[in-house]
Amino acid sequence: VRTRFGIDDEVCTGDRACIRLSGCPSLTLKPNPDPLRDDPVTHVNNDCVGCGVCGEVAHAAVLCPSFYRARVIANPNWIDRRLHALRRRVITWLMGETAVEQPIGEEATA
Repeated sequence: VRTRFGIDDEVCTGDRACIRLSGCPSLTLKPNPDPLRDDPVTHVNNDCVGCGVCGEVAHAAVLCPSFYRARVIANPNWIDRRLHALRRRVITWLMGETAVEQPIGEEATA
Protein backbone atom coordinates (compact mmCIF):
# COMPACT_ATOMS: atom_id res chain seq x y z
CA VAL A 1 0.00 0.00 0.00
CA ARG A 2 1.43 3.33 -1.10
CA THR A 3 0.13 6.75 -0.19
CA ARG A 4 -0.43 9.15 -3.02
CA PHE A 5 -1.52 12.78 -2.82
CA GLY A 6 -3.51 14.77 -5.33
CA ILE A 7 -5.41 17.99 -5.87
CA ASP A 8 -9.02 18.21 -7.00
CA ASP A 9 -9.14 20.49 -10.05
CA GLU A 10 -12.70 21.59 -9.41
CA VAL A 11 -12.00 22.71 -5.83
CA CYS A 12 -8.58 24.33 -6.37
CA THR A 13 -8.78 28.10 -5.92
CA GLY A 14 -5.51 28.78 -7.72
CA ASP A 15 -3.90 30.96 -5.03
CA ARG A 16 -0.72 28.78 -5.04
CA ALA A 17 -0.21 29.02 -1.27
CA CYS A 18 0.41 25.26 -1.18
CA ILE A 19 3.32 25.63 -3.61
CA ARG A 20 4.82 28.61 -1.77
CA LEU A 21 4.71 27.04 1.70
CA SER A 22 5.61 23.40 1.06
CA GLY A 23 8.31 23.78 -1.58
CA CYS A 24 7.56 20.30 -2.91
CA PRO A 25 9.05 19.76 -6.39
CA SER A 26 6.14 17.55 -7.44
CA LEU A 27 3.63 20.42 -7.08
CA THR A 28 3.33 22.06 -10.49
CA LEU A 29 0.80 24.01 -12.52
CA LYS A 30 -1.41 22.72 -15.29
CA PRO A 31 -4.08 24.37 -17.43
CA ASN A 32 -7.47 24.68 -15.80
CA PRO A 33 -10.01 22.18 -17.16
CA ASP A 34 -12.82 24.65 -16.41
CA PRO A 35 -13.38 26.75 -19.56
CA LEU A 36 -14.81 29.62 -17.49
CA ARG A 37 -11.59 30.13 -15.53
CA ASP A 38 -8.33 31.30 -17.07
CA ASP A 39 -5.88 30.78 -14.19
CA PRO A 40 -3.98 27.47 -14.03
CA VAL A 41 -4.53 25.03 -11.18
CA THR A 42 -2.02 23.22 -9.00
CA HIS A 43 -1.24 19.63 -9.93
CA VAL A 44 0.73 16.82 -8.25
CA ASN A 45 3.08 15.14 -10.74
CA ASN A 46 3.84 11.43 -10.84
CA ASP A 47 7.16 12.29 -9.14
CA CYS A 48 5.28 12.34 -5.81
CA VAL A 49 6.80 9.88 -3.33
CA GLY A 50 3.97 10.22 -0.82
CA CYS A 51 5.92 11.94 1.95
CA GLY A 52 2.85 14.00 2.90
CA VAL A 53 4.56 17.35 3.45
CA CYS A 54 2.37 19.18 0.93
CA GLY A 55 -0.87 17.81 2.35
CA GLU A 56 0.14 18.45 5.96
CA VAL A 57 1.14 22.04 5.25
CA ALA A 58 -2.06 22.70 3.31
CA HIS A 59 -4.33 21.22 5.98
CA ALA A 60 -2.41 22.60 8.98
CA ALA A 61 -2.48 26.14 7.64
CA VAL A 62 -6.09 25.64 6.46
CA LEU A 63 -4.98 26.69 3.02
CA CYS A 64 -6.74 24.48 0.58
CA PRO A 65 -9.53 21.92 0.87
CA SER A 66 -8.65 20.51 -2.55
CA PHE A 67 -5.86 18.20 -1.28
CA TYR A 68 -6.73 14.54 -1.01
CA ARG A 69 -4.84 11.42 -0.02
CA ALA A 70 -5.33 8.15 -1.87
CA ARG A 71 -3.96 4.77 -0.92
CA VAL A 72 -2.68 2.79 -3.89
CA ILE A 73 -2.96 -0.95 -3.39
CA ALA A 74 -0.88 -3.26 -5.55
CA ASN A 75 -1.69 -6.92 -5.97
CA PRO A 76 0.99 -9.26 -4.62
CA ASN A 77 3.32 -10.94 -7.06
CA TRP A 78 4.44 -14.56 -6.76
CA ILE A 79 7.34 -13.68 -4.43
CA ASP A 80 5.01 -11.89 -2.01
CA ARG A 81 2.60 -14.85 -2.05
CA ARG A 82 5.43 -17.33 -1.34
CA LEU A 83 6.77 -15.17 1.50
CA HIS A 84 3.28 -14.95 3.01
CA ALA A 85 2.88 -18.74 2.86
CA LEU A 86 6.30 -19.26 4.47
CA ARG A 87 5.57 -16.76 7.24
CA ARG A 88 2.20 -18.35 7.89
CA ARG A 89 3.77 -21.82 8.20
CA VAL A 90 6.42 -20.52 10.63
CA ILE A 91 3.81 -18.76 12.77
CA THR A 92 1.59 -21.85 12.80
CA TRP A 93 4.56 -24.01 13.78
CA LEU A 94 5.51 -21.59 16.58
CA MET A 95 1.95 -21.50 17.91
CA GLY A 96 1.72 -25.26 18.05
CA GLU A 97 -1.68 -26.84 18.58
CA THR A 98 -3.30 -23.56 19.58
CA ALA A 99 -3.35 -22.48 15.95
CA VAL A 100 -6.83 -23.59 14.96
CA GLU A 101 -8.16 -22.11 11.76
CA GLN A 102 -11.79 -21.08 11.72
CA PRO A 103 -13.80 -20.07 8.69
CA ILE A 104 -14.54 -16.37 8.56
CA GLY A 105 -17.91 -15.50 10.05
CA GLU A 106 -18.29 -18.58 12.25
CA GLU A 107 -17.97 -18.27 16.00
CA ALA A 108 -15.88 -20.63 18.08
CA THR A 109 -17.79 -23.30 19.95
CA ALA A 110 -16.56 -23.89 23.46
